Amino acid sequence: MKNVLKSVVSHLPGRPVPPTTLDIEYEEGDLEDFALALCGIFPAIVVLWAVVTKSKTVAAFAQLGALHARSDPLVAAEQKERSKAIRDVKVHDQICFTVGVVNVALTTYLIGAVPQYFYLWHTPKAVLLTGLRWWTFKQEGKHFLLLDFCYCANALTLVYLFAFPSSPALFQIVFLVSNGPLAWAVLTFTQSLVFHSYPHMTSVFIHVSPMLLTHALRWCNRATHEFAICAPGALSCSGVSPLTMLWRAFAYFYLPWVLLYYVVTFLVLGDYLRSHKYQTLYDRVVSAGPASKMLKLGNRLTGAQHELAKKAVYMLSHVIFGAVTMSLGALFWKSFVAHTMFVMSICCASVWNASSYYFSHFAVKYEAQVEERVREASKGR
Repeated sequence: MKNVLKSVVSHLPGRPVPPTTLDIEYEEGDLEDFALALCGIFPAIVVLWAVVTKSKTVAAFAQLGALHARSDPLVAAEQKERSKAIRDVKVHDQICFTVGVVNVALTTYLIGAVPQYFYLWHTPKAVLLTGLRWWTFKQEGKHFLLLDFCYCANALTLVYLFAFPSSPALFQIVFLVSNGPLAWAVLTFTQSLVFHSYPHMTSVFIHVSPMLLTHALRWCNRATHEFAICAPGALSCSGVSPLTMLWRAFAYFYLPWVLLYYVVTFLVLGDYLRSHKYQTLYDRVVSAGPASKMLKLGNRLTGAQHELAKKAVYMLSHVIFGAVTMSLGALFWKSFVAHTMFVMSICCASVWNASSYYFSHFAVKYEAQVEERVREASKGR
């Protein structure tokens, strides 16, 4: 045994140990201590292996020392129920994450391979996600948010697809709306492509998918589908006047929505919404963020003091935002390259926002959110 140990040590890197030293050490009876030290390495290796492989067996052995704390059947049942609730929450998030990634992959493939059929992928998602959002918002008293411009623009897209697919004027309105205020809202409201979160994914879909749909129909071969993009018989759709497109978008959709929204939400339903504490987008915008600072500046410049006057300033800022962004959308109508670069930049912005969310908030807040959802689930039982 001594010779074996001497041989092993002599081959270790570094300065060789004189044989006499080993002889002296082991002659002093330290051979047993050395063997025990070698045995002590084994648990460390097992621990490292458990960490790397996430072994549940080792974790179970590690918890044996705490079994006395769970000897009470009530405590054991409570801990088992809590563990199951946490597992259910995390499995739900894993499913959402997987579905989100697959959705992005399929969306990318369909736009590139069969853009003329992308609407068949867009439509069921629009109906399902909007319906789920109404249901979840209804539970939270936020369902009047669905009267906002973004949801009305998505509804207009479906109207074009299934009610008036032969109207080039309507498609051009949808194009400006989708590539104007709807797409730019990704930057305004920091929409994030957070795969494990259904609310985040729904928000990104509402603001991005109509833009992708209009890009697919605008630039694919018109002979491959029956949707009217521009005047029948026109050799090129680029001849449409940007001013004509802007006029149609404002006259037939944007301004009517602004007037109806102000009258219905602020005048007709104002007291009802306040008494029931129902939330509107105006409440969100004025509470925090860069938009609230812009509104405060607008109120000072216009001298608006009354609440309805402040809401009128809010709608005016909405119109200005729409005019600027739809003017840019009219330019994208003319150029495939410019439009494609814009679409990619908006998609990258949603990914960038998501990365900020994951690294800045997710790692810190996720476990707390899991605990909160477990508590809510326990109260519902």
